[in-house]
Amino acid sequence: MRGRPATPLGAWGAIDVRQVGEKRFQASTRLRLYNGKVVRVRATGPSKTAATNRLKERCNERLEVRDSKNLSSNSRLSELLDYWLATKTDVRPQTLERYKRAINNHVKPNLGDLRLNEISPSILDAWFKTLPLGVVGNVRTVLSAALRLATRYELMRANPMAVVDIPAPEVKKVRALSPEEVTRFQKQIATSGDENLIDVVDFCLCTGLRAGEVFALRWEDVIEDAQGNMAVMVRGTMAYSKENGNVRQDFGKTAAAMRPIPLAARAVEIVQKRRAKYGDLLEVVFPSSRGTYQWENNFNRQLRNWRGKEFSWVTIHTLRKTVASLVADELGPHKAADVLGHADSRLTERAYYERNRAGVPIAELIDKVVKGVQKVSK
Repeated sequence: MRGRPATPLGAWGAIDVRQVGEKRFQASTRLRLYNGKVVRVRATGPSKTAATNRLKERCNERLEVRDSKNLSSNSRLSELLDYWLATKTDVRPQTLERYKRAINNHVKPNLGDLRLNEISPSILDAWFKTLPLGVVGNVRTVLSAALRLATRYELMRANPMAVVDIPAPEVKKVRALSPEEVTRFQKQIATSGDENLIDVVDFCLCTGLRAGEVFALRWEDVIEDAQGNMAVMVRGTMAYSKENGNVRQDFGKTAAAMRPIPLAARAVEIVQKRRAKYGDLLEVVFPSSRGTYQWENNFNRQLRNWRGKEFSWVTIHTLRKTVASLVADELGPHKAADVLGHADSRLTERAYYERNRAGVPIAELIDKVVKGVQKVSK
């Protein structure tokens, strides 16, 4: 025997109205939510019509958002963020660490107690204007993604972050070492007498590798062809997180990070010297003093101690920009992107290439086309 058909999703059944006071009426019905759950909805008014109209309004309000098993439109933002973090199982540990810092240091202390149905673009817009520019990017990333999840689960009608006016980050001018500065910088670093510091600086200047990529190099990553030309194959990088510490990961920072880098004469010299010293003992080309993988923070501390006043602005990343600018000047930004392991040249040109450092040598090119008109003598 077939029973009564189920109430369609997003619909309500018969409305029952009864008098509950001298001039007070209550209307009630059973509403079927979009998740299939049936709930009782009630509303009161001074007349049967008013109570019925208010009941319909409440039903429509309930249907604007859809509760899920884990969250509802009345959940706190902090609960949504915890749920969203738990779904991020495919991100690198250091990325997850960055997300957690943004959430725990900024979002939860300031907005965590807001209910999802209370969050509006105006609230977010005003709050973003109070944030230091340095943290805006990470905060925007986690909030946009978490609220997008809430919108996808239909806990919110729309993602309020979509219309928030995010403060523009400060655009820093790319600064790289000039060829003359490279020589002076190398001499300054040499005053340290620290072989590891000198070798890593020179190797970075020869290859444009990220510090993590340099410290992750193993002897199996050093390759040599039949003609004796030496290169390194970038197959991984170092990554730090509170949970795992300093570990080598067998993949790069980006999909384009795995790449071969031919070695210049100075880099070959460094590799050969280190192979003679460490090759039979350690798997790491640039080990720490204890024979383990180096910590980038420790190296950066040494670099700051010995870079000198003239080069106080130079970081390990500056050396990468220097290589990018040299390669882009000679071979173009696309080749520079390949060397740096970027997916395309847009990031290279925007953040790594110091443009027009010595002007564009157009004189000879223009001379081939533009010629003066000689006066005809009588």
